[in-house]
Order: sequence, then structure tokens, then C-alpha cells
Amino acid sequence: MAHLLVYFYKLKPEVKEKFLEISAQTNKKFQEYGGVTEQIFKLSTSPKNYGISSISEKLHVEEDEELWIGLLRFQSEEHARITMEDFDRDSEVNELLNEFVVHVAPLEKLVFGEFVSGQEVVTV
Repeated sequence: MAHLLVYFYKLKPEVKEKFLEISAQTNKKFQEYGGVTEQIFKLSTSPKNYGISSISEKLHVEEDEELWIGLLRFQSEEHARITMEDFDRDSEVNELLNEFVVHVAPLEKLVFGEFVSGQEVVTV
């Protein structure tokens, strides 16, 4: 079953370019170690709320912040474990993490979760 790591980033707009630069470098490393895909999206403002809470409200995104999401996809939980063990041991990746903390956002501005697919959806 597919496995997904999800990161929410609460960022100041002025660090966007540095964020995307570091993300591009870490994505290369992620793929070197066997990760399937990494995608990054910025939350768009939508007038629709369907009567439910918004993500930005629940994550307490400040007026002067943007919310970004990073999705790292793996073939399975085991694949994620193996890939991330190698990824986390890489000294270049650790340098990029330090650069992220110094120039983009402190770690408390990130929210993380792991998701396992309940079922695979097949379309014909």
C-alpha cells in the first residue's frame, strides 16, 4: 500500500524563493535514495468553506504567513522507512535542513504526518 509523508510549512512570503531552492535540492536527494515523488503546493485562498473549518484556521496560520504543503510518496511503509533512513543520514541533507531552519523557518513552523492508503483507487 502507498505511503505518504505530509509536511505543512507556515512561511513568510519573502522566504518563498529560498524555500523552493532548498526543496529542489532535497527533492534530488530524496529521489537519489529511492523516493517515488515529492510535490509542493501553496494553499490558495478560496471563498468556499462549505460550512467547515479551513486548514489555515486549524493550523493557526498568521496573517503574514503562507501555508505550503509537501507530499512525499513511497511505494510502502517499508520503502519509506528504508528511503528516509538513508536520506536522514546524508550530510548534505542535514546541511540543507540547517539552512532551512536559519533562512526559511524554524521547525516549530512545520507540521508533519505519515499516511498509509486505506485502499488503492483504480480507474478504468
